[in-house]
Parts: sequence; C-alpha cells; structure tokens
Amino acid sequence: MSELPERVEQQIEKIVVSEGMELVHIDYRKQGRTWLLRVDIDREGGVTLDDCQLISQQVSTWLDVDDVVPGEYELQVSSPGLDRKFYGDSDYRKFLGRLIRVKTSAAIRGLHVIVGRLKEFDGQKIVVTDPAVKRDPDYVIPLADIKETRLEVEM
Repeated sequence: MSELPERVEQQIEKIVVSEGMELVHIDYRKQGRTWLLRVDIDREGGVTLDDCQLISQQVSTWLDVDDVVPGEYELQVSSPGLDRKFYGDSDYRKFLGRLIRVKTSAAIRGLHVIVGRLKEFDGQKIVVTDPAVKRDPDYVIPLADIKETRLEVEM
C-alpha cells in the first residue's frame, strides 16, 4: 500500500471541512493497474448524494490542477455507512453511548466479538456494556487488543 503525501490529505480535509462536513477516512490503494482514492465524509444527520458529488468535484478539480497523485486513479467519495468503522480516538469519544461491535485479537471473557453500548473511553481502554448480560455486563477492552470497532445499526 502506498501513502498519499500528507499535504494531499490535508488539502482534502480542508475542502471537506470548508463544506461543513467531517473527513472520516482516506484510503489510497492499488486496484488492478490503477489506484483507488476513497474519501469517506460525514456530517450531523448524514451525507447525501449531492454532498458526495460536491466534494468529489472539488477534490477532483484540485487533484487534476495540482497533479499531485501520480498515474491513473479512481476517486470515490462516499458516506462511511450506518455501520461505520472506527479509525481513531475521536470516534470513541464521539460515539459514547452508541451500540458498537468490537472484534478483538485476545479473548475478553471468552469472546472475540463483543456487541454492546460504548460506556467509557479513557485513551487506553474502552468499556462496553451488554444489557443482555445480567451479571457483570461490562467488558473492559484494552485498545491494544482491538482489531476492529464498528457502529451497530440500531432498529
């Protein structure tokens, strides 16, 4: 996997923020003979197709004018989805109280997948509470043991 230059990521974030949205994640990877540049954006209440199109046009124009991505690439701008993946500490702070699914590398009380409400985050660990468990519903999970965290879709 190749890395985008930091200034490219900063400029994309600047474009997204200028339109009142949040840059969730940038993924830049080889896809066949070309590269895929995927930009996930969000905003309070969610993003629309028009939001994605607006950001796509602005980022595409900037990339074409400054010619900062070598070779052929495909730009995709999209929402991170209802079951969005967590990418950093800010996601744990932002989604306190929400229902999440955590996959761990080490078993936590015999489980590698824990679903529950994100109760606490202190920068080193999270606490997920599962209301279906009557006795000791809290799972303390060190961040170092987390392989992936996602929001769970609530019906």
